[in-house]
Amino acid sequence: MEHNSIITFLTDFGTKDPYVGIMKGVVLGITPNCHLIDLTHQVRPQNILQASYLLSVSYPYFPKGTFFVCVIDPGVGTQRKAVLVKAEGYHFIGPDNGLFGFLNNTPPKTIVHLQNEKYFMRPVSKTFHGRDIFAPVAAHLATKGEKIIPDLGPTLTHLVEIERFNPIEKPDSIEGTIVHIDRFGNLISNIHSRFLKGLTPSDMTIRFRRDDIPLVTTFAEAPEGVPGALIGSSSHLEIFVRNGSAEKTLNAKIGEAIHVLKHHG
Repeated sequence: MEHNSIITFLTDFGTKDPYVGIMKGVVLGITPNCHLIDLTHQVRPQNILQASYLLSVSYPYFPKGTFFVCVIDPGVGTQRKAVLVKAEGYHFIGPDNGLFGFLNNTPPKTIVHLQNEKYFMRPVSKTFHGRDIFAPVAAHLATKGEKIIPDLGPTLTHLVEIERFNPIEKPDSIEGTIVHIDRFGNLISNIHSRFLKGLTPSDMTIRFRRDDIPLVTTFAEAPEGVPGALIGSSSHLEIFVRNGSAEKTLNAKIGEAIHVLKHHG
């Protein structure tokens, strides 16, 4: 099993410090023949909402059986739980702080509260559970298989959910949130295209702050320098500036609101 295992990392650690490399070293010390992949380490520090979005739109493109070690953990060392979640043929290892909350909607699943220190590094630091709990648990699972899951700890029935992961639907509007800004400066919202089902462009207005943003289908349809909106590759509504940056043009930030106003009649 270990020769084919894929362990993928998602963190807010960046690449300046040695934290990511240390976690990989821990994994390879336990299971040297696995494949290590970096999803991203550029999540905004402590931004669980952004990390949860990135994970939710990325994991389906990986082979079944992939292990996702996810460390966006502002509550490290506190009473928040360390968990393994098995869902849809994947394994997610990290803090139960809302990061995995979207998996509540993907039954059947297994949630385990990681408690058996036999599978941890010793001693366990109060500030680096990525190194001492999450990475070694993933490595042991990759080596020994799912038969060790019952030995990892007691099962749980529900994951912590994060506010604003899903938009708020109202009769006349959908209130969403900017959950990610990519390197091109595109403002990606939590409004999935399924929330717009049945609506045509003439049935709605995209509004950011006090500005109405025209809805198009490709980047090239918008004039240069003018904000536009479209459904991006993740099937989420996003705001862009053609050959520019919506982040800079609008001085936008993750967490800001975006609205879809519905027209009737």
